[in-house]
Formats: sequence, structure tokens, C-alpha cells
Amino acid sequence: MAMFMYVYRIFISLLLILVHCEVTVEQATHGPLRNICTFTRRDTARAEIPPLAREDEDVITELLRCNSTVLPPRCLITGSNSKVICNCTVENHKRCRVVEMDFSNRRIEGWIPKNIGNLKYLTKLNLDGNKLGGPIPESFRNLERLTHVSLCDNAFNGNISHFLGELKNLKKISLCKNFFNETIPPNLKSLKSLEYLDLSYNLLSGNISELGGIGTLTKLNLADNQLSGKLPDSLTSFVNLEELQLQNNEFVGGLPLSFISLKNLKTFDVRGNNLKGAIPDIFGGWEKLLIMNLMGNNFSAPFPPTFSELKNLQQLYISDLVEEHSSPLVGEHPFSHLSGMKSLKVLTLRNCSLKTGIPDWIWKIPGLQYLDLSFNNLSGVIPETGPKSLKYLFLRKNKLTGTIPAWVKDYPYVDLSENHFSLSQINKTNPNLNLFACCFNEKEEVAKQDQVDLHCKNGAQLDDHLYINCGGESVSVNRNVYEADVHENGGSTFFMSKNSKWGYSSMGTFLWAKRNRYTLNDVCEVHTGDAELYGTARLSSISLKYYGFCLVPGTYKVILHFAEISSRKYRLSHGKTRRVFDIEIQGTKVLRSFNIEAEKEGQAVNEPITREYSAEVRNNLLEIHLYWSGKGSILYPSDNYGPLISAITVTLDQSHLPLGVLVGISGSALLFLMLFIVFSKMYQDKLRREELELIEFYPGGLYNYRKIKAATNNFDIRSRLGEGGFGTVYKGTLSNGTAIAVKKLSTSKEGMNEFVEKSRTIAGIKHPNLVTLMGCCAGKNQLLLIYEYIKTDSLEDALFGSDELRARLDWPTRYRICLGLAEGLSFLHEGSKLEIIHGNIKPANILLDDDLNPKIYDFGFAKLYHKQSEGTMSYSAPEVKDRALEANADVYSFGVVMLILVSGRKITTPRAGGETEYLVDEAQKKYRVGTLMDLVDQNLNYDWEEAEMILRLAIQCIDSPPFRPTMSTIVKILRKERSIETILIKPKGD
Repeated sequence: MAMFMYVYRIFISLLLILVHCEVTVEQATHGPLRNICTFTRRDTARAEIPPLAREDEDVITELLRCNSTVLPPRCLITGSNSKVICNCTVENHKRCRVVEMDFSNRRIEGWIPKNIGNLKYLTKLNLDGNKLGGPIPESFRNLERLTHVSLCDNAFNGNISHFLGELKNLKKISLCKNFFNETIPPNLKSLKSLEYLDLSYNLLSGNISELGGIGTLTKLNLADNQLSGKLPDSLTSFVNLEELQLQNNEFVGGLPLSFISLKNLKTFDVRGNNLKGAIPDIFGGWEKLLIMNLMGNNFSAPFPPTFSELKNLQQLYISDLVEEHSSPLVGEHPFSHLSGMKSLKVLTLRNCSLKTGIPDWIWKIPGLQYLDLSFNNLSGVIPETGPKSLKYLFLRKNKLTGTIPAWVKDYPYVDLSENHFSLSQINKTNPNLNLFACCFNEKEEVAKQDQVDLHCKNGAQLDDHLYINCGGESVSVNRNVYEADVHENGGSTFFMSKNSKWGYSSMGTFLWAKRNRYTLNDVCEVHTGDAELYGTARLSSISLKYYGFCLVPGTYKVILHFAEISSRKYRLSHGKTRRVFDIEIQGTKVLRSFNIEAEKEGQAVNEPITREYSAEVRNNLLEIHLYWSGKGSILYPSDNYGPLISAITVTLDQSHLPLGVLVGISGSALLFLMLFIVFSKMYQDKLRREELELIEFYPGGLYNYRKIKAATNNFDIRSRLGEGGFGTVYKGTLSNGTAIAVKKLSTSKEGMNEFVEKSRTIAGIKHPNLVTLMGCCAGKNQLLLIYEYIKTDSLEDALFGSDELRARLDWPTRYRICLGLAEGLSFLHEGSKLEIIHGNIKPANILLDDDLNPKIYDFGFAKLYHKQSEGTMSYSAPEVKDRALEANADVYSFGVVMLILVSGRKITTPRAGGETEYLVDEAQKKYRVGTLMDLVDQNLNYDWEEAEMILRLAIQCIDSPPFRPTMSTIVKILRKERSIETILIKPKGD
């Protein structure tokens, strides 16, 4: 009995201690709210319960908007989303004060009360997931006891530095998913107790060099802001840092070597920046690292040796490595430094120029669940047995061979498309098994994919158009029927339309999403005349390819329709989507880092936008590829990141007219010209009286000289665009609003007849890489050419003008300019059926449109003029001084322009002593001694094989006339349809 009483007393004592420390009571209040405190700490020995401080009650009443006598449901402080802890001992039981407050995810609207500083005993504040906005009140700095503050997922803006630096006891700051738009506050480094800092998903800008010195910090998250500059060495002062997230900003440069000291890191994420250079050898000692994400940058190969020390790494994400010619190729030792990573669950090495077989040890990683080695050049076979834990296998677009093993059909998501396997005998029942273009039939040597021929079936009717309503039902818009595209699969899928005229191939799952969605529908929220097109969309997390299979050969206009659609919550909760992806058409990248919302800045998120391109279709096949390299937001506001498209419009470009139509136009033009001559003789006196009011012919109608003069404001000097050897160019605007470029030519002794004849010949000639000649005026001492107006600069301006424009001339763009220029010249020489020689190819006569596509300007008039400036002669073939112009003279000039594009140098370079160095001579010398590649602009991240091919091709073009290739041959080489080795190349010693 004594023992029982002893235990009983101990139990009662403990119970009294607990009751004394924290109990739930009905707290005395003064206003309309009752039971504000969900937990109260007090001395239970006191019979009287002290009231809640009036100033604390007022703050909560105003925060919840509960000032009226009739209280709305939000004023009921109960449930899992609310907690108010009060302490009655801090003021010796005279009053109770609020010490912790959690009103997260209660959809509270409005702002934080200005008097929040009255909660001077508050230690923890959580207002996450509400609809609060405006700036943080100045009185916030009075919360000196505050240790934890969390205000994520609201709409706060303004300045945060005025209160953060004052709260010296802060251990956790979480202000993510708001609209704070200042620079990183420098006074953060004064918070010596800070352990957790999350400022992600805001609009913060500037660099982060001010950060540093907080030795207690374990988590730093600055993801999804607008931070820039280089990553500073000062970050290494966070010696206890375990999580570093800097993804989706605008950081440049490389990873600092000083990062080697961050040995406590468990998460390292710099995805989606502009970092470049070799991945440094800094990972020795990072033994605790669990997650590394380097995707969406411009890092170069190879992998550093200390990767082998990341033995505990569970997730590795790397994509789109740039292969530097000065470094060993990635493919020589692609996986040697990864073999020690036995703990991997996720491995992504996408588009990393891997060129060997997949090593056996990868298939034996015991816990591997996700493997993405797509878009490489991997060869070899897949083993007969695979890891049991694997769920996601993406090997798209490699060179894998052998038989597809049977075990792949049992995995949830498998993409083996675009490989070289022998024909698979798998009975495909898995809707997320993509075998499109996977295999070769060894007997027929014909590519197969999902048992559907890659090219249009024999006997099928060919079309000159394609309309797809991506993600939606069939609709009729502007009398065109857009076919339905409602197939729900997209994780690893090939879909063929019922008429076999088009299909799509999709790859990837949304790893960080709550659920995978591959189509979106928000019809009611799109306000446009073509609402039915923009109310739906198809999306993919990595790669989405649309194919047109049955198109007649020719040049097509491809219009891609986009609208960033989602739920209403998505649009109201945050201001930026940052869905970023690349676009390729026919294998050529036409747009990098495309952000739908950024294109419509200041307008509604769901505002429609289109992009138009020209594509050449051969073998009836058109390919449109949308690709996610790792840039952009992946968690907020939308976790369904990656490419998104609303509709596709493909139509045959009618401007590419057949020969019969051109002959008809030429005949009509001749008839009009004869009438013009008769008319001009009958009214010659009248024309003199009306200031040479000349009649000009052009394909769209008749205009007179006086109207052209008015369009250019009487050839005002302020309208002048430039001046060349043949004349001066002015910008003008016709009465109907059409912008034009008017070239006022110098008079020629050759006379008007040749000018008119030449104009009649080339007027109406159209090609994507030619500036269209709209018309001409001809009369005594007045020769005018009217061209379409291209509002951007010339190639010369882009290469040697502003740094901003030159920065856009990356290697793929320069290669595309070379190809476009070659296609334009080939059309002039051969494609138009009327040999037209430009005679003055140089960077100043090559204009660039908004997408930096080249357009040849001022073609077809060189024969009329003999006087050429010294600059023009630098680009001309040596023989033109002694003989009439021939097509291979353009080939010579094209070769010179290629040298300039690849080297980034002007045609002549000043040297000591007043001499000049001629680029053509230097190139020929370097070719003879085997150092031709020294000419390449070292500031470019270029493709070694492509650069070498272009330089060798340029050398061939500047050779003597018999050895120069035709432009059509050059086009085939640049398209990689023919090897440069197949054309005649003289020995280096000749």
C-alpha cells in the first residue's frame, strides 16, 4: 500500500507540472473573438486566469478581419491549420501574451496589420499559404524575440531588409513564393544564429556576393529568382551548409574551386542557370552528398575524377554538356568516374555526347529506379536481365543495337525510340513503351516503328497542309479543320493519327509533380477569336516530337500556337511561370529558352502567342521537336513543367511558285512594260512638268515616283538606312502602312533599258533567304528599287556592332546563317530557273531577321555597275576584274563570308607599320601548314567537326574557279547529306 501511495504521488506531481506548463482554457478577451489561445502556459496554482493582452488580441482580430459583430467562419480559431500558443508567466501572471502563432493555409486575405510589432513576445510566426499581400510593416522589426518566421506562398512585396537585419535571434527565415523584388539584403550576414534561409520563388535580383559569414547556416534556398553574376567564394564560409539550392537564376561563369570546402553538403542544385566551362574537380570530400543537379547549363565535358568519391549520391542530374575540342571527348571515358556510385536511385545523363556502350555496372545498381541516357550516341546492346527496381528507362535517340530484351515491357515507363535495334518481337501491351523508329528489319532494311512506316505509305494521298489541335477535340477555325489530339498518354508514348498522316512521340514523367498530366484544358479562360485552339494544350516533361508523314515535298510555313493555360489559382498565386524549353524544326534549333509568358510580359498569362518558321520538307516528313533542357520552374507555380503547345498549323508556302507561273508573271510584266513605254512617249512633256512622275511596275500594283518620294519624306537624311557602292538606302512607309526599303541607285551609262529588263527578271522572286524585291522606278537620272523592309541589322552589324547582338551569334546560329546563305545563293543560281548572279556578297548585304535568319539583299544588279569600293573588292573573286561575272564569283564571296563568320574577324586587320592582314591570305597560309582551326573564334562554344567542315569548305570556295564547288553542292554538304571528302580538294602544297 505504501508503494502504491508513493507511485500515486509521483504521478500526481508530474500531472500538476504538465498542467502548470500548458493547458487549454477559455481565455478572457475584450473584443468579439473568444478562445483565441489554443494552448496556454500558466501557473495552475492560481485560481484566476489572466486576460489576453489587449494589443495581442487587436493584432489577431485585424489579421483575421474579425472586427464585425457577426463573425465569418475564418474567425473560428480551431482545426489543424491554426495554433495560437499563449504564455501567462512572461508578465508575472498579470496578462497572457501570444508566443507562437500559426495561421497557415487559411486563405486569409488582406495584409499584415501595422501593429504586429506589439506581439513583442512572439517567437514563431507561420502565415504560409494565404492571400496576404503588400509590404511587411515597419513594426515587424520590434519582434525581437522572433526565432522562426514563415510567410511563404502569399503575395508580399516591397523591401525585406528593413526588418530582417534587426531580428538578431532569427533561426529560420522562409519567405518563398512571394513578390519581393530587391537585391539580397546585405544585413543578412549579421544574423549569427540563422540556420535556415529560404527566399526562393521571388523576384530578387543582383548578385549574392554579400552573403557569407553565417557559420550556423545549414540550408540556403535562393531558387527561382533573377539573381545574376558569378557564384562567389563567400558561400564557402557556410561551413555547416547541408543544402544549397540556386537553381533557375541567371548565374554565369563556372563553379568556384573554393566550393571544395563545402564538405557537409547533402543537396547541391544549380540547375537552369548560365554556368559554363569544365565541371571542376571539387567533389573530393563531398561524401555526404545525396542530390546533385547540374542540368540546364553550358558545362563542358568530361566528368571530373572526384565524381568517384560521391559514393553516397542518390540522385545525379546532368544534361546538355558542351563538348570542348580542347578537352578529351566525353565518349572516351564516359562512365569511369561514376562506377563508385552504388547508391544511385536516379541517374540522368541526357545529351552529354556519350559515345560508348552502357557499362554493365549501371544495370547492377541495386536501388536504381530512374535511368535517362537519351539523346547521346551510345552503342552496344541492352543485357538480357535488368535491375528489378527500375521503373523509368529513357534511351531515346542513341545507336543501340541488338535485340530488345523482353524484360523492358514489364517496366512502367520505357522509351527506346530512335535507335538501331533489330526488329523487336515484343508483344507490346504497355501504353508507355515507346518503340517509335527503334528498329531495323534486317531482311528489308527498312526502318520500323510501332509497325508503322516512318515515311508515308506507298499509294497514300499526299497533303500540302497539316492542322492539329494539340490536347483538344477536332475544331474548325478559319475554315480549316484542326484534327483532334486527345490521347492521354505521354510518359513514354508514340501515337499515330487514325489517317496515319501525323503522330507524336513523347518522353518523360514529371518527377516532382503530384500527378502526371499530358494534356491541359482551360477553355473558359481564353479570350480570343481562336479560343478553341488556345483552350487546350499538350505538354511533356522532357521531349515532345510531332511528325507530319504525308506532305508533298516543298517549302512550308510552320506556325506554332502557344498559350500558358492552367487553373485560376495558378494565375493568382504568383506572377511568373518560367516554363522554358527549346524548339527544333527539321533538326535545326530555331528557338532557345522559349518562355511563353515572358513573350507576353504585362499581359494575361493565358494570352495566345504564335511563332512562324519556314521548313523544307523532303521525303514527305516534317519533324517539330519541343525539348526541355532543364531550365525554368519545376515546382511552382506549376509542377507540370516542360514543353507545352496549343496547336500546329502547317501550310505549303505559295510564294515558291512553279516555273509556269513565273513565266506567266514575266509575260504579264513584259506586256505592262510595253504599255509603259508607249505611255511614256505620249506623255513625255507632261512627265517633265510633274517632276519626273515615273511609273513603276511591281507585282502588287502600280505606284508612281511621287508616292515613293513621299514615303521616304523626300529622301530625308533621317530616313537613310545606309550607303553602299551602288547607292543609298532609305526607309519608307507607303500610304497603306507597308514598310519598305528604297534603294536610290547611282546613274549608269549602261542606260535604263538594262535596268528595267533586269528588274522585270527578278521582281517577284521569293525565297526565305532573299529580301523580296517589290518593285522599281526607272526614268531619267532616277533609278529606284523598292524592297521589303527587314527591321533588324546586317550580318556586319551583328558581328562587329553591339555586344548584345554579337552575343546572340552562338555557334548553332552561325551555322544556320551559313546554311541559309548557301540556300539563298543556290536558289538564285539554279533554283529560280533563271541564273541570277549577285556579284556583291558581303556581310553588309546580308540582313538578319528577328530570329537571326539570313536574307540576301541587293541581288542581281552587279552587272550594271563597274565601280566597286575597295571594301567590296575585298570580297570579290580576283578574276572579276578581267572577265564577266559568273556564278562561281558568288561562290568565292560566300567562302570569304564563311571565314568571317567562323573567325569573328573582319576581312582586313591592321598590323604594325601601317600594314594590313588579309583574312583570305591568312586562311590559305594556315591551311597549307595544317593550323586552319586556329582561325575559329575562341569565344565560341562550337562543334569541332562542323567548324572544320566549314573552314575546309571555305578554302575550297576561295580556290581558283575550276575547283570551286557549286552552291547546290555546298548546300548538300552543310545539310550533311554529302561529305566534303566527295568534292575535289587540291593538295595543300599546290
